[in-house]
Amino acid sequence: MYPFGRGKYQVPSQKAVKKALTRKQLKNLYEASPKTNKQQIAKDYFFFLFNCSGLNVKDMASLKYENLHGEKLIYTREKTKRTSKTNLKPVVVFLNDYSKNFIEQYGNKEKKKTNLIFDIFTKEMSEEERYKKSHNFTRFLNQHLKLLAKANDLPEDISTYWARHSFATNSIRSGASLEQISQALNHHDLATTKGYFAGFEDDAMRALTDNLMNFD
Repeated sequence: MYPFGRGKYQVPSQKAVKKALTRKQLKNLYEASPKTNKQQIAKDYFFFLFNCSGLNVKDMASLKYENLHGEKLIYTREKTKRTSKTNLKPVVVFLNDYSKNFIEQYGNKEKKKTNLIFDIFTKEMSEEERYKKSHNFTRFLNQHLKLLAKANDLPEDISTYWARHSFATNSIRSGASLEQISQALNHHDLATTKGYFAGFEDDAMRALTDNLMNFD
């Protein structure tokens, strides 16, 4: 007896988990008062990742001062460097005041072009050592980010990865096009970008119908 087909067992489709904070939740997190210095560091790094178009931790840790070009941060994602493609498209991030101030506060004070911006990796580290360090640093940030979130009635499963989804979702809700966000995230197709979008909030959806009968 074949169990599949119309009226029979249907394989459940995988439900994408949306990992984006709303604008209100972002405001609450930004205004939250950390109880420890470690929570402050986690909060500061989260908003740096958020303000840099959802930059991930390993890419951030790999940044050098030569990646800074005036008001722009231009880099190639670490995971794409390992591909066989020769025409890799760099990511371009326009730095705002928060990002620039963060680099001044947390960045290496010796700003030689070949120096790493942040003291997370060292030049001598192997790829395996970098992987472990990136994993451990991400775990550190997530651990203290969750404690801060819990104390402020925010989602306790928050992580640094939420910065990327939050950037995409809130930018689209604020009027950015899917194409703009796809470019900012360095995606190769819009379908991938759509997976990052957590949908519109109720107020925005209600506004679609509120004025349907207003023909003036």
